[in-house]
Amino acid sequence: MRTAATASRRSSAVRHPARAVPSSRRRPRPRHGDIAVDTATGLLVDLHQAPDSARVLPRGRASGRYSCLACGRALELCGPRDQADFTARFRHTRNEIDRCPASPEHLARVRAAVADARALAEHLVAAAPGVRIQAAVTATGEPEVMPVLALRLQAPSGAGVIHLPHGELSDHQADRILASRDTATRQWVLFDRHDGAHYRAAGQVQVRTRRQDQRIDKISPTFGQRRLAQAQLAVAWRDGGTLLLPFGGHPISYPPRAAEDWSGSAASWQRDWKISHPRPADGAAWWGLLPLPLRALAAPALLGAAVTAMTDLEAAQSGREAYRRGKARERYTQQQTRLAPARPQQLALPLPTEPAPSPDSTIPATHQPPQLATHTPATAGPAPDPAPGAAQESRPRRWRRWRRLLARLRSH
Repeated sequence: MRTAATASRRSSAVRHPARAVPSSRRRPRPRHGDIAVDTATGLLVDLHQAPDSARVLPRGRASGRYSCLACGRALELCGPRDQADFTARFRHTRNEIDRCPASPEHLARVRAAVADARALAEHLVAAAPGVRIQAAVTATGEPEVMPVLALRLQAPSGAGVIHLPHGELSDHQADRILASRDTATRQWVLFDRHDGAHYRAAGQVQVRTRRQDQRIDKISPTFGQRRLAQAQLAVAWRDGGTLLLPFGGHPISYPPRAAEDWSGSAASWQRDWKISHPRPADGAAWWGLLPLPLRALAAPALLGAAVTAMTDLEAAQSGREAYRRGKARERYTQQQTRLAPARPQQLALPLPTEPAPSPDSTIPATHQPPQLATHTPATAGPAPDPAPGAAQESRPRRWRRWRRLLARLRSH
């Protein structure tokens, strides 16, 4: 019985062969971790988004031409070109289980970075339909280090490259960005406003331009960001659909001039800041971020608005200095008025009035006021004493009569 049953099963297997397993089940579909970098061109090769690219690329390892975006290892392009039911894919290894050695968390971050770069490219193409964009890679991934993606723009106004760092920018990646510079191509390094490694808040600064108050965010740039700015690269940030262009803020103190008083409450007004642009100059204490539409990356004409805005900030700086110096001059004038000595006022006292003497009355010599000289020469000496005879003649005769009468009485 067993022999017969076994034979019948064998015969049925021959008569009814097993159904062919679909090619999609025999061979795993490409994974996001298999997104490769074409080291010959620097472009990003994603067989999910562009499956026809496998028909023009050489098969196999091609002398190490392909590398994994997540782990940086060399990849092998597998798949015949003449079978429509075969899906081309990249392999890390042939003899072992094909898997990317990167951690699942790192693979997820790489996957999100690629999706973010694609979304930015679609946004720029929609803003400027005449622009052609290719996804590329500036610096390949190191172990557990995010790669630096890039968007290559071909526009009627010229070519440009937008570097997109994700996570902390290493020194090696900064070197790669600087090494890829081309004087004929506009170079942007676009950081993420919501990435903690790319943004360090430093408060806000309020300015008044065109009679409108405006608050601008300030940041403390990292060493890598300062290094890229000093190398004449256009460093910027993005926040959704907003482009944030930096300018340098340098603290200054207005030197006092003549007839200015900066003491007391005016001492704080003497401290101010000045701007440096179009790139923050070396030595800036902080960077301010000027908002513009994100489509300015693909439409260079919109960058003219940035030049106008920077000019307005410089004009506001001159206006602040003129206003504060005017207040310092007012304070100086007030202080001088307050400290000036008051002049004493001379009071006019009324002179005592005496009744005018009658013509018949005589005034004793002891009650008569002294006779003042109307004019005394400067070289004249002291006036001589009057003669005794003259003094006697000046006495009234009535007194002489009384003296004679008294002398007679005494003699008797």
